[in-house]
Amino acid sequence: MKDLKGRVAVVTGAAMGMGRNLSGKLMQEGCIVALVDVNAEALRKAKEELSTLGRCETYCCDISDRKAVYGLAARIESDLGPAAILVNNAGIVRACSLLDLEDSAIEKMINVNLKAQFWTCKAFLPGMIKRNEGHVVNIASAGGVLAIPNLSAYCASKFGVIGFTDAVRQEMRKNKVNVGFTYVCPNTVNTGMFAGSKMVAGTRMLSADEVTGPIIRAIKKNQAMVAVPSLPVKFLTPLTKLILPIKAMDWLSRALGMAEANDTWTGRKA
Repeated sequence: MKDLKGRVAVVTGAAMGMGRNLSGKLMQEGCIVALVDVNAEALRKAKEELSTLGRCETYCCDISDRKAVYGLAARIESDLGPAAILVNNAGIVRACSLLDLEDSAIEKMINVNLKAQFWTCKAFLPGMIKRNEGHVVNIASAGGVLAIPNLSAYCASKFGVIGFTDAVRQEMRKNKVNVGFTYVCPNTVNTGMFAGSKMVAGTRMLSADEVTGPIIRAIKKNQAMVAVPSLPVKFLTPLTKLILPIKAMDWLSRALGMAEANDTWTGRKA
């Protein structure tokens, strides 16, 4: 899918942060973008800002609601046409120890970060398969490659996103269907989700542009994985996990400051 012009793209979590940034880049490529978010007022502001770049329409939807997602897919196709690109960007985080993590917060993180991607893929994928063309981008995290304390539910959801994406990508290849799948693993991005957290030694806060630019290239080139920064996330971390004993890996994580990185987390203020 080298030419994105005229394609309908669906972006969840599009009202702010990386979702809004990526929606703008897709529109600059000539896409018609369905902006999906649970926050109606933020959606309105996003559309006001992005409309200067091309056509976009807003859809207020709780993507953790399976039936609402299936209805959403029907509305988008009726309004804009069949979706060629799906970006599962919506995500939430609550950083604290497992025993301090409310049951409701655990359920919400798993439902929004992971289960919702099952519903959106089941809603939009049949049309892509029928047309034998499309691309799905699932936002995971560097926390889906290496888990750290105080992010048990978040890391579990992001590890799940990687496994889910890899499995369905292989299903497409097995069935010779021309639908690409990409999972995205960035380090911390300055969208406010991890406000208050400390940066791990040797890392820095990423801008949204540093992640969304590679996502556009991945869609065009049908890349299976986007890691930002690529060398440490894609190569060094998996290799280190493979080589080092678990106790040594735990020691290294503590030495780099990972164990305390989220002790001061406050998160985005709505």
